[in-house]
Amino acid sequence: MTAPAELTLRPLISVSGVSKSYPGTKALSGIDLDIMPGEIHGIAGQNGAGKSTLVRILSGVEKPDAGTVLIDGNPVSLDSPQAAQRARIMTVHQELSLVPHLSVAENVYVGDLPRTAAGTVNWRKVREQAATQLQRLGFDIDVRATVASLPIAHRQAVEIAKAMSRDARILILDEPTATLPRHDVRQLFALLTQLKALGIAIIYISHHFDEMYEICDKISVFRDGKRVGLYDADEGQHSVILQAMLGGVSAEKSKKLQFGGDHARLGVGRTGGQAAVEVAGLRDGRDLHGVDLTLHKGEVLGVAGLSGNGQSQLAAALFGSQRAQADVFKVNGRNRRRQDPAHSIALGLGLLPEERKTQGLVLAMSVTRNITMASLPKFSPGFFLSKARELNAALKMRDALAIKVAHVGQPVGNLSGGNQQKVALAKWLVSGVQTLIIVEPTRGVDVGAKLEIYELIRGFVEGGGSVIVITSEIDEALMCDRVLILSRGRITGSVDRAEIEERGEAAILDRFN
Repeated sequence: MTAPAELTLRPLISVSGVSKSYPGTKALSGIDLDIMPGEIHGIAGQNGAGKSTLVRILSGVEKPDAGTVLIDGNPVSLDSPQAAQRARIMTVHQELSLVPHLSVAENVYVGDLPRTAAGTVNWRKVREQAATQLQRLGFDIDVRATVASLPIAHRQAVEIAKAMSRDARILILDEPTATLPRHDVRQLFALLTQLKALGIAIIYISHHFDEMYEICDKISVFRDGKRVGLYDADEGQHSVILQAMLGGVSAEKSKKLQFGGDHARLGVGRTGGQAAVEVAGLRDGRDLHGVDLTLHKGEVLGVAGLSGNGQSQLAAALFGSQRAQADVFKVNGRNRRRQDPAHSIALGLGLLPEERKTQGLVLAMSVTRNITMASLPKFSPGFFLSKARELNAALKMRDALAIKVAHVGQPVGNLSGGNQQKVALAKWLVSGVQTLIIVEPTRGVDVGAKLEIYELIRGFVEGGGSVIVITSEIDEALMCDRVLILSRGRITGSVDRAEIEERGEAAILDRFN
């Protein structure tokens, strides 16, 4: 798609040298971005690449540490959401900000209800103007209905109408199709095309490249807090864009983790024999659609896919923390009779989730208690918990995994991301599980910690364990013994080790197309 020629004189919004850091994390580093009037500009990147931080800055929720934002060539201060709205920047988040029990009309004008001369709300005008806004966008919706009664596509239209009622010139859409049925995506794209013709600059953030190639003019790729490329939204650029987004295997990691062949390895090459996990027809009615998967004992099985294709849901369903059905589900040859984490742990299955801070650890608790909490009966020889045994186990794990901590009584929330991940792994090593499901194992950790975590996974497998690595990082997938491709909740392909050795990242990238 191409922006209207008469509207391309200068950028409507420019971001120059914007940086943002949080404790231990460089979220954005020197971001430059120009978007023209009437341009739909896609932003692609893995989770943690910096997309959400940029949205928060442009929405006035976060202040950058450095850099400037210009509108029509003039610098603006976006020090609050109200300041962003005054600058006519409106954001439609993935989790819509509507009030379910209020009417459509009230939601469109919430906080800015038209008033009569006497100062009371002019409800007739509220309803008329809301209906007009929605009709301009191509939607005939009863503005008296509550938002809770609307289908998701209509709720999104109300959110966009709310933005347009405030005379938006810049519209930010964060994963706008994440909750939309496929047939409603067409209606959204028709709406965006209308806004584009009006000269609205649209920032479109999505994990779905087929959508961005269809609706966007340009695509910026973010990786590790930096913008690493700007491309025409052309499907012919797909392989180049994927490589920019995913990166590759570093020479240092490859050298230290080499095993046979030329590529870095997490596994030791066991891809046959007895099954550690056997699953057929795994489905949840929403995100997973008939997943078949077999992990052999001693194997590292990669499940690779772009972010947003069901990775976290698959991990939770395998571990039993999310409701799902399966035709076959066996762990170490035993049928899983119940779907709950306690039963999975009893079968020897552990999970390191992507959201380790909220799902894998209790940040306010000590390192010791986090390490022992999955196996407390081991430390309770009678009716009472043996703190001495707990402490001994925690100290052994601290030394074995080189966890950098002042003392094991320290709250785990005070540790760096890499050391938190080590504590999460230590929890399962102490419990004695034989099989681990690890989601995005090195997300949010520095390069040195990545290497240490990779070596710990390798050590677990060398000791007889089996691992499923669910990842959106191409370099991690390449380290596995075998790789399954996950796309929109389905396994769509498989790559064996011989093909990885022969073709490298192309073996996986070709199956993403």
